[in-house]
Amino acid sequence: MPMVKAYNEVEHPRKERALANGHFAWRTDFIDRPEDKSIDTPMAFLAEGSAGRVLRTHFHVVDQFQVIYNGYGTLGKHPLTFGAVHFSRAYTPYGPITYSQDKGLGFITLRAHRDPGAQSLPDNRAVLEQVPDRKPWQITAIPDFNLAPGASGVAMKALEGLKDDRALAGWSVKMNAGAKACTPDPSRGDGQYILVMKGSIVHEATLKKDLAIVWVGKNEGPFEMVAGPEGLEALILNFPVPGGGMPDELKPLAGDNQGELKTWQCVLCSFVYDEAAGMPEEGIAPGTRWADVPETFGCPDCSAKKADFEMVEF
Repeated sequence: MPMVKAYNEVEHPRKERALANGHFAWRTDFIDRPEDKSIDTPMAFLAEGSAGRVLRTHFHVVDQFQVIYNGYGTLGKHPLTFGAVHFSRAYTPYGPITYSQDKGLGFITLRAHRDPGAQSLPDNRAVLEQVPDRKPWQITAIPDFNLAPGASGVAMKALEGLKDDRALAGWSVKMNAGAKACTPDPSRGDGQYILVMKGSIVHEATLKKDLAIVWVGKNEGPFEMVAGPEGLEALILNFPVPGGGMPDELKPLAGDNQGELKTWQCVLCSFVYDEAAGMPEEGIAPGTRWADVPETFGCPDCSAKKADFEMVEF
C-alpha cells in the first residue's frame, strides 16, 4: 500500500553529521530503510547542508529525482531555487552542487530503489566505463505553481522536458481546499512520488501538513489526492522503467497506427482529445494513446462515451 508521511511524523528528523571540512549536514528520512542492505526499498529523504558547502560531482547507480525545498545554490552552472526538479538517470554524473553562502541548501531526494551511496568523480570514473550500454541523461525542470484550478478545484501542468520513452513524467499540481483528484496511473513506469510542497493533504482521515511525501508502488494503481483546508501545491513524479528501451506494453505495434500521436474528436460536440497533450487535469498523462484511455472516460463537454469518439486529422 502507499507510504504517506509528513515531516512532523518523522521519528528522528534532522540527524546531524559534522563534516571534515567544517561544514554540517542534516538528513531526515521519510521512508525507513531495513538494516539489511540487500533488501530493495524506495528512498525518500530531505538532505540539508550548511552555507557554502560544496558537493563534488558524483553519480548514483539508480534513477533519482531531487527537489529543492529550502535555501538555494547551483548544480554545475544551473541555479537551484525552491521547487526546482532535477532528474538523473542511473550512472549519470552531475554537479558540483554549491550551497548558498547565507542560507545553505536543502533538497529532497527520491528514489524507487535502494542506492549504496554517491560515487564521486574522478575517483570512480572506472565504474562508469565498465557499465555496458550506459545511457546518461539528466534534466532540471522548473514547475509552474501559478495555476488556476477550474470548476473541479484542480489544475495540473506537465513539467517541460521531463519525459522519455520509458514513462518518465512529472506534473505540478494546485488544488483548492477539499478538492479531489487521482494521480496518473503509475503502472506504466517504476512507481510514483507525490510531494506536497505547500498546504496539506488528507489521507485516511489524517491531515498531513507542510512537507509530506507519498510513495505509490508501480502495482498500486492511481492515488487519490484530497486537499486539506489550506489547499495544496504538489509535484507528481513518475519513475521510468529501468534500463534501456521500452517495455513490451509500450512498444508500437505494427499496423495499429501507433507511430504518430493522433487526435480524437467527439462526434456529438466536437471536443478534441489530443494524445500528445493528454488531459492531466483528468489524470491522463501527456502522450497517452486513445487505446489506453479508460473505458469509463466521458467527454468533458457533453458526457458522450469513449465509443463516441473518432480519430481525426487536422
